[in-house]
Amino acid sequence: MDGDIAPLDKIYDLAQKYNAYIFVDECHAAGFIGKTGKGTPELFGLEGKIDFISSTLGKAMGGASGGFIASYGEVVELLRNKARTYLFSNSIAPCLVGASI
Repeated sequence: MDGDIAPLDKIYDLAQKYNAYIFVDECHAAGFIGKTGKGTPELFGLEGKIDFISSTLGKAMGGASGGFIASYGEVVELLRNKARTYLFSNSIAPCLVGASI
């Protein structure tokens, strides 16, 4: 929120060294950070290398509706079946889907 950017490249190196997972909250970066607005992983050239990314579609996208977790297929499937916020939610507006893509 304050414009600070975590040194994701160094965090990635530590995760590789210690066999750890990386979870990045992109709620204030999606749509703003990186060459095309894909967030901190794009800024540091780490697209496809972060284990879990969470974000909202309500800040940069302007819709105040929905959010997402991007991860491995098994994690996404688990969340689809067990996450209460997913089970009791409505579909997001089509314009937000378009903006997020």
